[in-house]
Amino acid sequence: MSESSDPDPYYQAIEEAFNRRRGAPLLLAPRDWALIGEWKRLGVPIPIVLQGIDNVFDAYQRRPPTARRINSLSYCRQEVLGLHELYLGLHGVEAGRPEPAPEGGAARQPPEAVTRYLKRLRKRLKEAATWCSEQGLDDLVGPIAEASGEVKAIQRGLADSPFDPQALEAGLGRLDAALVERARQVIPEADRRALEAEVETKVAAPGGRMTPAALDATRRATITRLLRLRCGLPRLSLFD
Repeated sequence: MSESSDPDPYYQAIEEAFNRRRGAPLLLAPRDWALIGEWKRLGVPIPIVLQGIDNVFDAYQRRPPTARRINSLSYCRQEVLGLHELYLGLHGVEAGRPEPAPEGGAARQPPEAVTRYLKRLRKRLKEAATWCSEQGLDDLVGPIAEASGEVKAIQRGLADSPFDPQALEAGLGRLDAALVERARQVIPEADRRALEAEVETKVAAPGGRMTPAALDATRRATITRLLRLRCGLPRLSLFD
């Protein structure tokens, strides 16, 4: 696995996630192992790394077929570090140090990382609108633009009230759910049937070992992921 063949779960989880999204096994280069080591030393949680990898591959799938394939974990470096910065900001930490308490009981303002992340979400929504237009999904372009406007309004509103990460996440979650539902409605019937068939194929194997509730949750999560890929939609969430 790593240069020392140390079966570290942190290294294993990241290697497996990267190869799963790449779609083909790849022996990571020494610089990739070094990068994982850097993330571990910085204390980047595994879910943050995995979300960063997913974000990079999701964006890659919206690029032209001629785009260079992702053959190195280094493609994910900036996205992972950006998500980690956001994670630290949401937990009142800056560069590994506790954020000083505001004087006089003043309300905590949103970290700069949150503002930057919301800007990135708006950029991804703009890219998604372009993608849908190119794919003939014109009925989704307007809702995407509306969602981008809502994110912008949320961003502006952060300066006018105490920063509440849970409320921010809930607001983004509502926008996200509405956009995914709209995508389900507007894709061609043939595409919808193909997605549903693919979902059943993916959940059929483990289905016998899952409770009905777990199976239903897996089915819904899978079709949501496939809808995102089909329509080029980013996830409107602080984290997965």
